[in-house]
Order: sequence, then structure tokens, then C-alpha cells
Amino acid sequence: MKMALLAGAAVAASAAAAHADELQDLKAQVEALNARMAAMETAPSVPAGYQLLAITEGEAKQIPGMMGSDRDRVVNNRATYISILPTADAPAGTQISWSGYVRAAIVYSGKSGDATVKKYDTANGTSTLTSKVKYSRNSDDDWDVKSRGQLRVVATTDTAVGEVGVELKMRADFDGTSKADVYMKTAWGYWAMTPELTFGGGYAGSLGNIGYGYDGACTCYYTDNADVGFDPGDTTQLRLSYNSGPFAMAIALEDSTTGNFNGAELGVAGEMKYTGDSFSGEISGVYRNTNEGDYNLKGTYKNAGAGVPGTTGADFNYNADLEALWQVGIGGAFSLGDIASISLAAAMGSGPYQVVNSNGSIEAEYPVNNSWWGVSGLASANLSDSVHTELGVGYKSRDIDNFNGVTIGTDDNPLWRYTGVEQDTFAVLGGVYYTPVDQLTIGLEAEWYQNQLSGKRTGNVDTAAENKKQDVDASGDNWTVDLVSVWRF
Repeated sequence: MKMALLAGAAVAASAAAAHADELQDLKAQVEALNARMAAMETAPSVPAGYQLLAITEGEAKQIPGMMGSDRDRVVNNRATYISILPTADAPAGTQISWSGYVRAAIVYSGKSGDATVKKYDTANGTSTLTSKVKYSRNSDDDWDVKSRGQLRVVATTDTAVGEVGVELKMRADFDGTSKADVYMKTAWGYWAMTPELTFGGGYAGSLGNIGYGYDGACTCYYTDNADVGFDPGDTTQLRLSYNSGPFAMAIALEDSTTGNFNGAELGVAGEMKYTGDSFSGEISGVYRNTNEGDYNLKGTYKNAGAGVPGTTGADFNYNADLEALWQVGIGGAFSLGDIASISLAAAMGSGPYQVVNSNGSIEAEYPVNNSWWGVSGLASANLSDSVHTELGVGYKSRDIDNFNGVTIGTDDNPLWRYTGVEQDTFAVLGGVYYTPVDQLTIGLEAEWYQNQLSGKRTGNVDTAAENKKQDVDASGDNWTVDLVSVWRF
């Protein structure tokens, strides 16, 4: 018994010694693991000289302070982002995003019109109706396949003084076999000094544009050709904007230079905007001073000018004292969630207006002073998650009552002097768009508009009588139908 007890005690002692050795080994392993974790925590996240990059997909960047003034006809809701994440040697995070699209459409367009001209003989100091002539014009139907490509790049960086960013929008339009040049649709830089205050500048849409109604809110890939919009045109500018919650306001200093206008000076534009869940609206205004700039245009007649024999190839001069451009307008939209919306716009203004010679006798466009007012509306509805429809109507009246003695023709042989010209434009457009995924849209669009013009003109209209006066009434119908596809990334 004694020997058995001694043997058992020896076995127990041996087992305890072995267990103690295992505990020591386990403790050493835990200490080694802790040391490795501590070393990993203190090591840099990326090797020296490199920065951590992340590529993601997300919503397209909305540029602070743009106020919707540079609305694109195709809104890319998604974009690809490259993010440079902050590290020990890169305190600021930089983000670059890009998006773009290609669109193509088969476009059918046409026009027709007629005019009534009353001729008066004023050679003897009296006005006597001598003849009444009715002209009719029907253009051949025109079929085209048109295309456009656009790339948008936005780069932003968080700095010690706020976010600084740049937006570049490059575009090219194609029609047939000719190659298109890429042009810069938008070139904009900004500094978000505070979450509410942003300073920006570059080339973009004017704050004076009304972003509602027929022209301002429609999808309109290849329609919206009627003169019923209220857009004073893109220009170079510096802008200061403020945004707090649903309320935003901005003011911009704009360049008034347009084409060959001489004496153009600076202009100013401003906008106040409210954006809510069920209602949004804006009040906008623009003033571009031309300093009553003198506009001079020289060219040649392409054919016999309006009945004047021997004028083909002759030189002509066009001179005008142009007034400053100004416009004030309002816009608003009422929304029923994702179901439907109504967008309305109205504006009035005055200033130079580009007119194209109607009979093609002069190789040029020329500006005249005029005043205008107009109203428009657009109703849109979502028939399903992928089908969207639009219907718009618009009206604009132009009163071109002051040509300031402008003469179309040579100094020695004035061809026409226009007075009391009025132009009314009526327009209707509609579209149905199918968007099964964000990357693809197929649409069917149509537009019809009519221009009605009346006025008086005097000049040398033939060689038999030198002083003639005419009353002109003209009407022209224009239409466009297209089937368009848009591919985005």
C-alpha cells in the first residue's frame, strides 16, 4: 500500500509539471500575438510615398452655388468616383468623378409658310395701294441622324479653408459625315468658404435664365427649337451665392460681350430661389450693358436682293446703335411627389435680338433692338417607374419697333428700312421617355411652332420707282419629330 501511494504521488507531480509548462508556452504565444498587433497599429496604412485610392459608384456631384443655371438636357444621376483618402502625409481628401453620355436620334423636320405684301407708290408724296401679292413657301422634308457626346469631370478637395472644386463639361455635336470639334460647354471653379457661402467663376449659364416652364424644365433632347424661352445665354462671370436650407440666392458679375457688338461692358445678374417638397420657385433678373454699342456688319449679297437687279455679289453695310439687354422673370413648379408636376414661367425684357434674313439674300445674321414678354408651362407625369411623359405650351411676343434708322444695304443704295415689326410665336411640344435603367433612355419627341410677323418696310425695291413702301404679313409653321436614344455611364 505504501509503495502504491508513493507511485501515485509521483505521477501527479509529473502531470502538474507538464501542465505548468503548457501554460508558459501559451502565455508566450499570446504575448507574441499582442506584440504583432501593436506593430500593425503603429505601421502606416500604405507604404511611404503612396496614398490610398478608392473607386466607387454614387450620385452625381451637385456643384455648390450653380443654382440650376447650367442645367443639362441629360441629367446624369450617377457618376464614378476616385477618392484619395487622407493619410499621415496627405491631410486633405481629394475626390474626382466623371460621367458622360452619347445620344443619337433620327430627326424629321419641315417648315412651310406664306406672306402677303401690300405695295404702295410714294413717289409723288402720296401713298397709293398699287398691288397685293401673296407668296407661299414649302420646304422639302428633312431627314437627319444627329448625335452628341459629352463628358463631365468634377474634382473637389477638402482644404483648411473649405472645399475647392472644378467642373469641366466637354461636348461635341455631329450631323452626317462631317467631324465635330469638341467645345467646352461649362468651365467652372468654386470655393465653398462656409457651408452656406460659395464663391465661383468661369463660363456657365446665366443667373438670369428662368429654369422653369417650356424651355427651362423640359427634357427636350432634339426639340425646344421655338423662340419661347427666357435664357439670356451662357457667359463668363464671377458669382457669389448663399444657400441655407430650402432658400438660396446669388449675384453674378457677367461679361456683356456678344459677337461683333462693339462697346460692350459688364453686366449683372441675380436670382432668389426656394426649393421645397411640393413647391419650388425663383425670381431672376439680368442686365447687360452695351453702352449703346455700335454694331457694324459687312458682307455680300448671295442673290439679287429683294428684287434689286444687279446686287448679286455686291457689298453691303449694316449699322445699329444697340441698347442694353435686360430681363426679369419668375418661375415656379408644383409637385405631386413622384407622380406628376406642373412648371410655369413668365418674363419680360428688352435688348438686341438676332434676326436671320428671311429671303436668304444676305449672308449674315444681324441684331436689332426689341422688347418682349412671354409665358409658358410644362406638365409632366410618371406613368410608371420607367416611363415619363411631358407636354408643354409657350407664347412669346416681340415688338421690334425701333431699328434706330438701321439700313439694310449699301451706303449709296439702301435696300430696306424696317419699322413697326411685331412677331408672335406659339409653340407646343411633347415627349414620351422610357428609362429601364439609369444607363439607357429611349424617347419619342415632337414639337410644332408658328411665327407670325407683321410690319412695314421702305426702300428701293425695283428700278421702276425709287421710293416704295410695303406692308408685310407673314406666317411660318415649323415642326420636328424624333426618335432618340441616350446611353450614359
